[in-house]
Amino acid sequence: DTSILPICKDSLGWMFNKLDMNYDLLLDPSEISAIYLDKYEPCVKPLFNSCDSFKDGKLSNNEWCYCFQKPAGLPCQNEMNRIQKLSRGKSLLGKF
Repeated sequence: DTSILPICKDSLGWMFNKLDMNYDLLLDPSEISAIYLDKYEPCVKPLFNSCDSFKDGKLSNNEWCYCFQKPAGLPCQNEMNRIQKLSRGKSLLGKF
């Protein structure tokens, strides 16, 4: 239950407010996608899904804070590590 967690402080709270483009105090997937550049695109959906603890398609301030305070690490970094592990040994097209 993330409703008992403290609200975001400092830069996390600032980022939440900055991303909330429609000022409804919730983040939807389109607002979340604004934080990632193309090379992090594979992270957007896993980030959103791992943060959306109520599975309602929106992130509250508390869900956002909790997501970045998890002991398991940051969701995007975890997803990039997972993709990297899966692609080891496979030949990739293009320059990397």
